[in-house]
Amino acid sequence: MYKKDSEVYIQNVSSVLEFIYRNPRTSRIEISQATGLTPAAVTNIVAELMNKDWIKETGDEVSFVNGSGRRRKVLTLNNSIGYLLGVEFNMKGIFVTITDILGNVISRDYKNINKYAITHINDEIINLIENSITKVDSSKILGAGIAIPAHFDLTSETIISNNDMWKDFNLFEIKKHFSFPFIVENNIECMALGEYLFNPLNTPDKFLFFHVGHGLFCSFFDSANLGIKANYYIGEIGHTVVDINGPKCECGKKGCLQTYISESWLIKNAKFFFENSTNTILSNLVKNSEEISLQTIIAAYKLGDSYFKRNIELGIELLGTSISNTLIMRDADKIFLNSELLSHKEFSSQIVDIVQSQMMFIPSKIDLNIEVTNFDNFRGSRGGCALASFAFFIKNLNYSQ
Repeated sequence: MYKKDSEVYIQNVSSVLEFIYRNPRTSRIEISQATGLTPAAVTNIVAELMNKDWIKETGDEVSFVNGSGRRRKVLTLNNSIGYLLGVEFNMKGIFVTITDILGNVISRDYKNINKYAITHINDEIINLIENSITKVDSSKILGAGIAIPAHFDLTSETIISNNDMWKDFNLFEIKKHFSFPFIVENNIECMALGEYLFNPLNTPDKFLFFHVGHGLFCSFFDSANLGIKANYYIGEIGHTVVDINGPKCECGKKGCLQTYISESWLIKNAKFFFENSTNTILSNLVKNSEEISLQTIIAAYKLGDSYFKRNIELGIELLGTSISNTLIMRDADKIFLNSELLSHKEFSSQIVDIVQSQMMFIPSKIDLNIEVTNFDNFRGSRGGCALASFAFFIKNLNYSQ
């Protein structure tokens, strides 16, 4: 028997908690069979977690096909033990979400990026958090996860990004105002973790989570390697080259995928077209180029503007090809596509058809599960809640208390 404060014991407890997250109605024997822990070890861990009120027996029983034919008590997480706080900031603004331990949303708050100076981002995050935690018992907040549109160096606690506008973000300035712990991670990785923990019945252990927004990123999610990422830039699919003679990207290369299908480049190109063309539907939709948004571009496409029809469909075709190429090199049991653009039926059907047609030559991928998510601006901040759960509930428990 391992001591309760030993690294092995804590890892075993983490394995049990993660399994219960992924299997909301389970039993001791199922946990033992799936994790490889002995029935006695599982019984002891479950007893301790029940004493702490972290998990509970529902009162239901389930039957299993085994020699004894015994019915087993159903175990589940106790969603009343505390709260999780998630924050995301991006080109649209700052989003804050509070959930229970199962990811059920308790509160949401938001501030548009046009309503504050970006140099004051730390103060704005602090103010939004302070306002949000008044809606719950703040002493029960287990931790906070901040989802950022970049990468984060844990040693220096600084953002790693080509976008200089986030340089004033300072984790230390934020966390010193609160008693609960903080952790930071890339926003798309947080979204993927949110699907894994909070949507377990619809999410396999290995999947790809593609995000198409201001930029492009792919989370290569594998439950066997959670938290392990030696190279920050793995997943930057927006900077894969799809045309060596294409437009010059801000990264310095030519023909990056994001120059064809990211929101920032679609809007950039639309503004140029508006200012240099006399034959565009845009002139009926906006008065000047600064009014052009993604919704303006989608409206022009639906109204039949040939320029936007040609360019958006080219971008979708290149994206679909890039996804298919990724699947040839990296196996996955499901694909999530998260995008405000692709959430429109006209575009979601196109991208799914392209990927499926290009994967027909691989028998195991003929019926590949591709899900275009219902676009939600708070998906990143809810993913921050999942990050907080993973860091401060599942993986970082204090058994000396």
